[in-house]
Amino acid sequence: MMSKLPDHVGIDFGNHSVKAVELKGISTPTPFLENFGSQKTPHGVINSEDEVHQKQLADALKTLFVNSKIRNNKVIVALPESLVFTRFLEFPGVKDDELDNAVYYQAKEFIPMPIDDVQMSYVTIGFNQEKSAPKVLLVAAPRKMVDLFLNVVEKAGLEPINVETESVALGRAMYRSTKMKHMVMLDFGSNTTDMSILLDEQLVFSQSIAIGSDSLTQAIVNKFNFEYTQAEEYKRNYGIVEGVLEGKIYQTLKPIVDAIITEVNRGIEFYKNKTLAQAPKNIYLNGDGALLPGIADYISKTMGVDAMLADPWKGIEIPDRFKNIVTKSSASYSVAIGLALKDE
Repeated sequence: MMSKLPDHVGIDFGNHSVKAVELKGISTPTPFLENFGSQKTPHGVINSEDEVHQKQLADALKTLFVNSKIRNNKVIVALPESLVFTRFLEFPGVKDDELDNAVYYQAKEFIPMPIDDVQMSYVTIGFNQEKSAPKVLLVAAPRKMVDLFLNVVEKAGLEPINVETESVALGRAMYRSTKMKHMVMLDFGSNTTDMSILLDEQLVFSQSIAIGSDSLTQAIVNKFNFEYTQAEEYKRNYGIVEGVLEGKIYQTLKPIVDAIITEVNRGIEFYKNKTLAQAPKNIYLNGDGALLPGIADYISKTMGVDAMLADPWKGIEIPDRFKNIVTKSSASYSVAIGLALKDE
């Protein structure tokens, strides 16, 4: 049995903002929201190995803790999905006690860098009866990126107690709030849209699609010659809703959202071929970009699925003073909540 983790703060680093969530009583049926907040990230500092950038990011984190009145200094950090390498592997005839070695040697072939330079873990996700092969999802991250985030956290005077990938944290938050065992999760970030699939509460697939919500803003800039902040405002106000502004914003954003959907469909096909499981019919939308007006309806219609905005706060007790903010930005806190909920 793994040891229980103490109450801690989940920290989600993004290109535009860093978010923190502190929960109390994470092992109980209704954890309590102690504090949370979001702080703008200085431009271009995320994932940077530059000392100055790391200090700027650490300062933003300090400010976030002060402004949000978070006093707990124990934290769990998420690694951006785009830095994480995941792979499905099958091991015909390999017994349980040989799996560690088998994964290690197989990983050496697949991971595009020396094996000693990555931090690696895997989860078993079932068994292929025909080949009598355990099925495994391998997750690996460059050690220097893990160290970079730990370094930033320590510079901010905080104590990192764990590191996790965004999709694992997201899966924990989504399963807890929906109780659905099989789903697709989309996390709309500024530079990427991360897609992952949960099956029986396990993460069985994840990929990072190199199109994010900044591409939507840029499309409006290019089309209408707007300033960036004005384009951002139009995007947030009108989104991908057909009948407004003579459909001009809709027509501008549609090709980019369609490109994301194409990649999501490819991911689902790949997953079906690898696992021989049915494609999940529910898609939960997370991240800042999920707040784009009309996005859930558009994805539902285009893909023929049930796409909805995630509510990661469901089942968490929220003090009145936070209720307003929580409602407005709910889906953007999913990863931070998932990290805060990690209890072992």
